[in-house]
Parts: sequence; structure tokens; C-alpha cells
Amino acid sequence: MSTAAAVADQANELSCVLIPTPGVQLLLPNICVAEIVPWRRIKVLADGPGWCMGHVGWRGKNLSVVHYAGFGDEAAAPPSARCLVVMNRARHSSGPAFYALASQGLPRMLQLMEEDIRNLDHALGPADAMRVEVATEAAVIPNLAYIEDCLAELGKSLNTTGAV
Repeated sequence: MSTAAAVADQANELSCVLIPTPGVQLLLPNICVAEIVPWRRIKVLADGPGWCMGHVGWRGKNLSVVHYAGFGDEAAAPPSARCLVVMNRARHSSGPAFYALASQGLPRMLQLMEEDIRNLDHALGPADAMRVEVATEAAVIPNLAYIEDCLAELGKSLNTTGAV
């Protein structure tokens, strides 16, 4: 392969991360991830939505911890998480700049090209943008706009009730 062809292939690749959560793996562009940190004690949010496990301190900030399965099933049991994936805000200019996803295992880095991903025709949950197959593994591309809207609304309600 020529050097020019190799550079062109690299330009078409997308650096992604595969995050294991209960019942599903999440596929996200690597740029969405700020940091992966070991599991920490979470301050539980009383009467919070099923998708929010609570809050955790990170670099002087108070981050909401998202339990992804809680978006589709409010009764879903919180995960036995192994680490937290600190996420950069992707879409909104308002709301928190960072939040955390509870991960059951260590996320994996992948270099993908368009032909590596196949769309699966499955019903989508409220926080799902697309269900895909990556190589032989099923994954969900989350709807970050929806998740960040939920986080912004949660922040508004916490500010009006005086919590956290």
C-alpha cells in the first residue's frame, strides 16, 4: 500500500470506544470521552429519575452518574459498575459540561471505518439513536442530545428544589 493510500485510509477511520453497560454495549466516538476513572462512591439522589444513580465528585466538579438502562426501564437495577466514563457534553451549550456513565467493565478502543458498522433494524429506546453491529458484536449508538436534555432538566429541577 502506498503512503498516500495509507493516509487516506486513516482519514476515513473513526476512533471509537465500546462501553459495556447492563444489557447493551454503547458505541461512541472517542472524542466524547473525557476520562475513564475507577468506580467511586456515589452520593445517591433521593427521588431522582431511574437513569440517574446520583452524583460523584470529579476534578472539583459534581457530576451526574447516568445508568443507561434506566432510560428504557425505570425499574432497571443499577449496574454493578467497575468504572465511570466521564463524558464531554456533545450538544448543548446549557447544562453540565461533563457527566459520567456507569460502565460494567473497561471500555475498549476501536478504529472503525464505515463498512465496519452495520445498521440493525430493531426497536429503539428513548435514549437510543441507532442499533448497530460492529464486527460480530451488537451495540447501541446513544442519542446524546436526549441524554443531555434529561441532564439539563435534572439540573434545573435540582436548582429549584435546592438539592445538591
